[in-house]
Amino acid sequence: MRIDRTRTRGPWRCRATHALLVCVAGASGASIHAADQPIEQTIVRDGRTVLPLVVGSVEAPAELLREHIRLMSGVQMQRIEARHARRGVFVGLVEDFPRAAIDDAASLGDEGFVIRTDARGVHLLAHKPLGVQHAVVTLLQRLGCRWFFPGPVWRVMPKHKTIAGAWNERQVPDFKMQRRIWAGYGLYKPNRDDWEAWERFNRMGGPVDISIHHSWYGLNPDRDFQQHPEWFALVDGKRQPTKPCYSHPEVARRAVQYAVKRAAEGATMIPMSAPDGLGYCECRKCLSVLKGGEPFERHSAIYGRRPDGKLVNVTSETLFAMVNRVAEAVSDEYPDVRLGCYAYSAYSHPPSFRLHPNVYVQITTHYRRTSLTLQQQLDAFSGVTDSLGVREYYSVYQWDWDRPDPQQVRPDRLRQTLRFFERNAVEAINAEASNNWGPRGLGYYIAANLMWDVDADVSGLIRDFYEKAFGPAAEPMQRYYARWYGPVARVLGEGAATPTDELADYEPPKLDRDTLRACFANLDEAVRLTADRSDCRATVNHLRMYLHYLVLRQRLEDAAETNDPDAVLEAIREETMFGGRLNRTNMIHTRPLIGKAFARRFRKYADALARLPADNPEAKRWRSLDDPPRPDVLQRLWNADKAYLDLPQRGSAATEEGGFRTPGTRLPRDSER
Repeated sequence: MRIDRTRTRGPWRCRATHALLVCVAGASGASIHAADQPIEQTIVRDGRTVLPLVVGSVEAPAELLREHIRLMSGVQMQRIEARHARRGVFVGLVEDFPRAAIDDAASLGDEGFVIRTDARGVHLLAHKPLGVQHAVVTLLQRLGCRWFFPGPVWRVMPKHKTIAGAWNERQVPDFKMQRRIWAGYGLYKPNRDDWEAWERFNRMGGPVDISIHHSWYGLNPDRDFQQHPEWFALVDGKRQPTKPCYSHPEVARRAVQYAVKRAAEGATMIPMSAPDGLGYCECRKCLSVLKGGEPFERHSAIYGRRPDGKLVNVTSETLFAMVNRVAEAVSDEYPDVRLGCYAYSAYSHPPSFRLHPNVYVQITTHYRRTSLTLQQQLDAFSGVTDSLGVREYYSVYQWDWDRPDPQQVRPDRLRQTLRFFERNAVEAINAEASNNWGPRGLGYYIAANLMWDVDADVSGLIRDFYEKAFGPAAEPMQRYYARWYGPVARVLGEGAATPTDELADYEPPKLDRDTLRACFANLDEAVRLTADRSDCRATVNHLRMYLHYLVLRQRLEDAAETNDPDAVLEAIREETMFGGRLNRTNMIHTRPLIGKAFARRFRKYADALARLPADNPEAKRWRSLDDPPRPDVLQRLWNADKAYLDLPQRGSAATEEGGFRTPGTRLPRDSER
């Protein structure tokens, strides 16, 4: 990321009554260049407005700033029109405030911005509206606001009677098309609202609405196959509705119709990736791209070497040729509309020809059916397309089942991979994830910051997370997170890790009784230390709920060892119903657990589940949403878990909330929750 930034008096700060706010460098940390020294300005002093809010042509971000200044200070900023303003907090486009004299505004692009203080006040200016929003969010970060995870529990909103600071920053994001983390299996509406707010306050998104998924291009594989099997793939000598035949002119014509119709309806990107799975066409017309070369199978894809010595992939040649044809037709009427296509599975290999300028290619980091390394693949596609992105996998529900192993979102791995992508001309990151902020939330938060600035201070971000999310419990929460995330997550105290570009040699512990006991010890200490901090106790309680969920999984494994199908059913009931109660916490991905992935999650226990048919009213009740447990109920569950794990009960905590259960007794029923 290219940042010009000047600061005075050491770290960027906001002066507040009885407090000095030091904003984490990792939130935007790149090099600092000598420039004009910014003048410190006071926005609010002792509960009164000092600088009015001056709004340009972009309304929403200015009101967002006004509302958050009110939440922090209790002061409703006076708002005045630009033509009457001599001093103030100026929020809008550069063109709205020509007296600010911002140089080369166009270089800020769609999302870049300037934050600057001078004799006239504070300027939050950008070239485009999205940049104004990012400027406001960045200033709020400087003032100590945080949105660590989705939902109000993980929002940090400091309280200050006086708000002041000196800034001179110019920022442009490293991935300029899009930065996105999204939940596979989708989200219920309340979770989606939480997630969208988290994206907004962590500068996610981008100017391009990247729409890229598997498509049939307007074909109906059921109906059309019956009438026109020749439009579909020839596989092992037989036409099958697994894929279209990309060499067939009617398929291309249908694809053009489909894309033009979507563009006419207002789409800015048309998805052109093949339907998922294998079963690509092997007909004579498709194989003709080999120009006489012999086809062979490699990585379950069809390759061949042409007489000129060029190694080509048959599916890449035929699919991308059709995409080019569609792009050319669409661009005649809609020159600004892009076509999006994965480089994935049997078409991971680059085509031998250049792609249309309006084609955006998204390379996937898994399911790569090519012998090329990822570096070679990026190099090759950079040579044939003007627009390149990466499709990452930060979490897939059926891969990790919300377990606490962060894998792809370990901060050291994120720092390495995102720097690698930025330095290989990648313009967009699109990462599949799960709504599982209990096990992976810290990684998602670090990823969002690194997507904006690949050189952000990761250690500073993690330290800031511990201190602001958990306050007096920062130390035990560091021990909790470092258990899963490894040495890179140790940033406090004498044992703090030294930042390095190399991946740490670290394997998280096995999730078993011993590991659960250690986690309980960390969170017990965190509970004790947050007795006087309800905000920090709330974040700790979210993680205690997640840990209880992991104990329920342990109980299911224990029940399976008894060969008692009734005990297995009871354990499945407990896990599923409590998972439904965690939905609003965003700690686990409830939607697949109680929905489409239920049978897959409990496949090992199919015999026990067969005793309770899916249409049984009781089984349906298991898979329903409910409210999270109240703190007193959570404490009862916690005490019961500690007894189950043979952990000592400390002081009166074991009895103050109604006692604890001994191993083999039931957990509280729904009426008791």
